[in-house]
Amino acid sequence: MASRIHPVEHLDADQEIWFISDLHLGDGTPSDAFFGKDRHLQALVEEVDARGATLVIGGDAMDFHQAWSFTRILRAHQELLASMSKLAREGRVVYVIGNHDYDITLYRELLNFRVCDELHIGDKVLVQHGYQYDPFLQHALDGTHLPTKIHHLVERYLDTWIRIPLGEFYTLPNRFVFWLTHKLALMAFAFAWVMRGLGLKASAEGTERTLDFWARSNMGDPMCIFRPIMERLETDSWQAILCGHSHLPGIVREGGKMYANTGSWTFASSQYIVWKDGDLRCHDWITGREFGDQLYAPLRDGSIDEKNFWQWWRENYMGLLRFREGEERRGRFRGWESYIRDHQEFGSIPEMKRSPLEPLFVASGISSTEQLPPTEAQEPRPAEAPPSPS
Repeated sequence: MASRIHPVEHLDADQEIWFISDLHLGDGTPSDAFFGKDRHLQALVEEVDARGATLVIGGDAMDFHQAWSFTRILRAHQELLASMSKLAREGRVVYVIGNHDYDITLYRELLNFRVCDELHIGDKVLVQHGYQYDPFLQHALDGTHLPTKIHHLVERYLDTWIRIPLGEFYTLPNRFVFWLTHKLALMAFAFAWVMRGLGLKASAEGTERTLDFWARSNMGDPMCIFRPIMERLETDSWQAILCGHSHLPGIVREGGKMYANTGSWTFASSQYIVWKDGDLRCHDWITGREFGDQLYAPLRDGSIDEKNFWQWWRENYMGLLRFREGEERRGRFRGWESYIRDHQEFGSIPEMKRSPLEPLFVASGISSTEQLPPTEAQEPRPAEAPPSPS
């Protein structure tokens, strides 16, 4: 990606614009984190079309690392991609390149998307994928992503999820990965200490940064992009910066400025943002839930900043591969195993004609307590972020 040009697109601010990102369309197998929600996303595309609006996809639409090839993705999601391409032929789909999008010709030449690195909505909103603020990806983006490919292969062949946050994906393999990371970190610090004792240069600063990045992502600051974006908003003239990448949906309003995150369409999530009449609103398409700054409370009050990886470990590890944040959620959340069930349920939920901001369970005459257990209706969806930088 470093050798190509970096185009910028523009849209007028006086129109209605819908934003989605981080679809991660895979090969349709159980390791495809999109979870077969094709008809729901297709209904959203049709709603955008009916309203004469423009659809902006903020990157990472396809998960080539999981699916291995575009052919496998097309075979699994053919009708959905066809509906997007139809809207794109009218010039109403803008694609903002993400960190997984190393083969952008597929979007431009096969799907007819208008492809860019960043999008300007008038002089009010800056739209980027978000990897530009990721401390591990902003200066080291390439098309190989070997750790990500290995991560997907492990998930595929172990038939389980190895993801952050640990409390939401409380699998035995995931717990083992956290335990193993702690032991490898201890070895790295011990090696650096011995080398310095022998008068040789050695440092574990890189390990420390990686551990803190991992811990912050696990505690509620996935990909660590929130603070850099808020700092840019303080000095820039943009009214809002909108991105994805972290999979953490919401809109944070501060000092007349807005940080908006489109969340994702992975697992049980189906978030989108609408720009209309000079304002941004974030909702989940299937449940109708609106996202303000609820998920960003620990970031705004600074409580996450008070802990590093070692403090998090001391507070959470209980021995025998048990972690406090996972053990305490047992019986209160449906748990990671429900995602396999949801993979089947999302394919059977009927898509009904409704207001774009109206929850599915209202349109169908089902109460919210019947559609979802009370805790699931109130608690945030899991924010997907792999153990290594995405």
